[in-house]
Amino acid sequence: MAEETLRRSNAELVRRFIEAINDDWNIAAMDALVSEDFRFTIPFAPDWFQVHCDGKEEALAFLDSVRELMEPENLHDLMIDTLAGDPGEVIAEYKSDTRIRATSLPYHNLYVSRFTVRDGKITRFAEHLDPIRFVIAIGGKVDPPPGFISAAG
Repeated sequence: MAEETLRRSNAELVRRFIEAINDDWNIAAMDALVSEDFRFTIPFAPDWFQVHCDGKEEALAFLDSVRELMEPENLHDLMIDTLAGDPGEVIAEYKSDTRIRATSLPYHNLYVSRFTVRDGKITRFAEHLDPIRFVIAIGGKVDPPPGFISAAG
């Protein structure tokens, strides 16, 4: 029973973190939910986009800067579960529906994120997203190589 309580508690902690993102990146709320050694990464981000933030101060400063890049993210269709072998490993799937401020282009993405929770605090947040959608929303372009023939014809 204690493990099931821990699973629910960890999933709820992640839900509150995502709600803080939806609350215009409420950094004060996030600060209360993460550990001092909190690490934030975006593993599939373009090489030229910051992808590793180590420590609470650096990670929260980066997350705080996102509000300058885009309107509130409006994360929705949230599904959260813990790994069967470790209730401290939490997987969240969600979608975003926002707009990039500099381009006024819409930004919609699908995310699969992995959180690590230890001693009631989030210690790691790895957000996996489609970088092509991000590049297009900020005004970039992704073209197939010359002569590429897709499987669709």
